[in-house]
Amino acid sequence: MEYESLRMKTTAPPSPSSDPPPRSRLTDPVRLRALRETGLLESAPADIFARATRLATRVTGVPISLVSIVDENRQVFVAQSGLDRFDAHSPSETPLTHSFCRYVVETDAPLRVSDAREDAVLGENGAVRDLGVIAYLGVPLRTIEGQPLGAFCLIDREARQWTEEEYEALSDIAAGVEAEIRLRHQINVAHREENRYRAILDQMPVGVGVAELGTGRLLDLNATAIEMFGVKNGEVGKQLAFDAYTPEGRKLSLSEFPIVRAARHGEKINHMELRCVRRDGSESNLLISAQPIESDPPVAVATALDISELNEARERAADIDRRLANFHEITSDAIIEIDRDDNIRFANSVMRARIRAAVGAATESQAIGRSLWETVPHLRESKLAEALAEARRTGTPTVADQIGRDGRILEARIYPESGAILAYLRDVTEERQLAQARDTLTRELNHRVKNAFAMMSGLVGMTARHATTPDEMARGLRERIGALARAHELINPTATPERDFRGMVELRELLLGVLSPYTNLDDPRLTLDGPALALNHAGSTNLALVIHELATNAVKYGALSHDAGRLVLKWREISGQLELDWRESGHPGKLVPPSNSGFGSRLIDLTIQGQLRGTYGTEWVPDGFQARMTVPMDLIKG
Repeated sequence: MEYESLRMKTTAPPSPSSDPPPRSRLTDPVRLRALRETGLLESAPADIFARATRLATRVTGVPISLVSIVDENRQVFVAQSGLDRFDAHSPSETPLTHSFCRYVVETDAPLRVSDAREDAVLGENGAVRDLGVIAYLGVPLRTIEGQPLGAFCLIDREARQWTEEEYEALSDIAAGVEAEIRLRHQINVAHREENRYRAILDQMPVGVGVAELGTGRLLDLNATAIEMFGVKNGEVGKQLAFDAYTPEGRKLSLSEFPIVRAARHGEKINHMELRCVRRDGSESNLLISAQPIESDPPVAVATALDISELNEARERAADIDRRLANFHEITSDAIIEIDRDDNIRFANSVMRARIRAAVGAATESQAIGRSLWETVPHLRESKLAEALAEARRTGTPTVADQIGRDGRILEARIYPESGAILAYLRDVTEERQLAQARDTLTRELNHRVKNAFAMMSGLVGMTARHATTPDEMARGLRERIGALARAHELINPTATPERDFRGMVELRELLLGVLSPYTNLDDPRLTLDGPALALNHAGSTNLALVIHELATNAVKYGALSHDAGRLVLKWREISGQLELDWRESGHPGKLVPPSNSGFGSRLIDLTIQGQLRGTYGTEWVPDGFQARMTVPMDLIKG
């Protein structure tokens, strides 16, 4: 600062009693933070500052010199020379009421006072009364950012006219003091940052190690790495407290360890998985990376992440996936998964077999990743497509029946999740047929019970008309009821393995058994004509059901309802087909065909066409009724 400015400060020092600016430099938080970062408020006196004060007193001949640091409440003497009242080996301080240096900080400018007793403000300062400060010359000590921390000053207990040479000498020495303060400030900031970095590093769940490039000497480990490996700072590999193994079980030598390779050979290792076994027997799975770092001095840095729990979770998930995949392959259901764009993600072996059967092996081999509709285009307008759209729209599971190209009935259970679809297709053909058969048989049972009562009534009446005595009537009625029971056993369609199947039945025997409640071979009205033919269980029960229906109608309305009627049954085998003709004739009046088919006719159609995959046709002639049925021999022949 120029000498004229110094003189100006001398003639017009700041007035402590005047109104303070909006924010005083003394209480400025930025300045106070910079002050505390120097560490000078708490540190012991430093020799370098003491030498500066001694030098200042020798050069200028002034008896007292101070390095003073000022906070919001006090001034601390970092070093002093000539102030006998204070112990030179410990920091000393005064309140701001006993401070001239505070004005150097507040104005951030040098201050020169020749005789404080003559100054209206400074004359009342405690330093004048208690410390004998009369003349004062001080210059600011600033941080590198320009924040005033305190003052370097000269003090005389007598009035003194300060010279420019004294000011320049003080300023030159102050520059050295200021440089040392700045250096200490930077060192303290660096230490603080280092401590902060260390605290963060030690809190990290990742182990970090630093080694000297070239030698491999271990420079540093964070707390996590020390816990992982049980290794203290020292040279890598001198005595490792653990053994390392590859996932295949091969033990690593020292030279193969990642940080050693990076430090000694400059290699870069990414995500090397190792199993670490410590001396206490505990072990963990680690994922280690290491690489050389360009720094001064150059080092190698390694990171280690404990993935033991992750590996366990992966293994559990893989085990679940294996079990699920095994279930998907052993189930008889066809399973398919499609993404939100309808591309096939997964299809189990049953599903792939159905795709292969429907569109060919070449298309099936390319199905994964392709659109479902490109793979099986015939499903675009199907019930399955409608159900998929409904499941996506509502976000709830949906069930639908889909008829396959092979005619099988597939029940599709569709489960939407986050736009994707998982569908289980179960072949329920037999279940549906069985349910239909149960319904039919239930209705047939009701129908048959009604017919049984009607037939019993007819048998009673017919027997009574022809019997001459009660005993004869009872005997005839008993025989007819027994024949009806035998016929019922033959046509029982609900027989099970537990009920001792009758096995093969000869067609002629079957016909006589069914017709025995109403007629026999001695009846001139009946003619049976056909070759010997053994029927299996399916053939016998289904044909018996049909013949029984026809016989029941014949007893009620046709050839067996009067003495003049004729019933002729003829059968033959032609080109793998059984043809059986039922011909009724001799009706005395004109027959009128029914206006609609009853349950019996529908039952015959269902049995011949549905169960035996055959054909059935009828014709009404003036004096009777004719029917022809044709069924494949391979379904009925025993």
